[in-house]
Amino acid sequence: MRLVQAAEMREMDLEATRRYGIPGLLLMENAGLGIAQVIVEHLFQGKPRGKKAVIIAGPGNNGGDGFVVGRHLFNRGAEVRFIISVSPEKYGGDAAVNFQIIDKMGLPYQVMQQDTADELKAIIKEADLVVDALFGTGFKGAAREPLASLIRSVNEAEKPVVAVDIPSGLEADSGRVAGECIKALTTVTMGMPKIGLYLNPGAQYAGRVVVADISFPPELKSEEGGDYYLIDEGMVSGALPLRLPDDHKGKFGHVMVIGGSKGYTGAAALAANAALRGGAGLATAVIPEQLYPIAAVKLTEAMTYPAPGSKGGGFSGSCRSFIEELLDRATVLAVGPGLGQDEETAEFLEDLLAKTGIPLVLDADALNILSGKKHLLTDPSLAEQRKRWVLTPHPGEMARLCGTSVSAVQSNRLQCAEQASREWGAVVVLKGSKTIIAAPEGPVYINPAGNPGLATGGTGDVLAGLVASFMAQGMTPEKAAFCGAFVHGAAGDQAAGKKGATGMIAGDLLEEIPLVIKNLSDSREWGRKA
Repeated sequence: MRLVQAAEMREMDLEATRRYGIPGLLLMENAGLGIAQVIVEHLFQGKPRGKKAVIIAGPGNNGGDGFVVGRHLFNRGAEVRFIISVSPEKYGGDAAVNFQIIDKMGLPYQVMQQDTADELKAIIKEADLVVDALFGTGFKGAAREPLASLIRSVNEAEKPVVAVDIPSGLEADSGRVAGECIKALTTVTMGMPKIGLYLNPGAQYAGRVVVADISFPPELKSEEGGDYYLIDEGMVSGALPLRLPDDHKGKFGHVMVIGGSKGYTGAAALAANAALRGGAGLATAVIPEQLYPIAAVKLTEAMTYPAPGSKGGGFSGSCRSFIEELLDRATVLAVGPGLGQDEETAEFLEDLLAKTGIPLVLDADALNILSGKKHLLTDPSLAEQRKRWVLTPHPGEMARLCGTSVSAVQSNRLQCAEQASREWGAVVVLKGSKTIIAAPEGPVYINPAGNPGLATGGTGDVLAGLVASFMAQGMTPEKAAFCGAFVHGAAGDQAAGKKGATGMIAGDLLEEIPLVIKNLSDSREWGRKA
């Protein structure tokens, strides 16, 4: 699903008027009517008569939308009151027109002032529903007094809140919340969904998001050519490779997992098993020779291969030449799960990255080693190879790679992933709640799937193996990354549904991945038959 920034949405509004002649007043009417319908059908259960609704209206078009909402609720029998943040004469344009309508209808309103705070609190507490039409998508920073206190009063009243377009106090392009912010039960956003509604912490304030049709022509809201997307089932099912009756394992690629070190053999095993569960025809786990017996016991379906080990329990610096023949048979490498960071292992990785053109998924310790060898991420001679790389850092690894702090990464995850991908020329998967996937020359994707149960050791190794599996089956790095993230998150959601998020472990995902893929494939086949 395509997501837009605030500036894109404003341009769409202007284009609707300039190109198609749709008046702004009509767009506002459609917006308010759509919100009122959501309220009546979903919050008032089709019985609005006698329900008390308080509309909090700001000075701009967001407030104008609120006036339309209130009018339609009143027309359907609800008791409506307005709290307006500015004096009536300060409204302009379409918002002024709609204020004049509710004023002529005799609907009660009260202007918010410093000395009316207690009175407004009482009005809000008596309401069955609050409609937040205070700030729109142009809001930045933190709400100032007395508006901050008004927002706080709404949240403290614990009434159901419907936000108009975006919760007041939330930044539309980043999901950032710098001060007081409306905690909505439902957000009805107009025309196209806004990015900030799907990024944390914004997603936690938006509640259920409904996209209202405000009569944009299809060309204006095309799904093609966007810069940002929310990954959905249709995107993933459409990208999954078809399986034909005469297909064989050789068609679905060979994933080679290079990882494992003393105490961390489980990471490579999880990645190798995830590659097979994701559909790869073959998987081989390359493990330091001293750990080979342990890995061989852990892995049944995946092959194992012993490589020269280092004194520190990792890989010898001479490993690449030793496994050259094996590398020639690999379709994709997943490097890093449990790899270790000793000096010899770092030498091996640098040699591998500099001289191997095989597509790569780089995770865990491979990324930690890269943070000390950042020239490999910008060396022009490796530019072509990096087009076939997928990096899967968690926020701590991303901070080390970018030379910044975890808080700086987390404060603007979207921009951080996007900039890194452009600079390095590789696909970046910034893990965490609402995982971000950025492609160097393509769009940025937000993954809605997943839950706190994934915050446990080993789930990242499963993701690395899954992304490598999809690449081995012929997907581009970009598609493999966003499909892998979605399937991984959906598998986590299924596991949490069965076992609860608290006790989930990474191995639980391995059982769910094939079921998620089956459901996605079945939905694609059903769509074709329909």
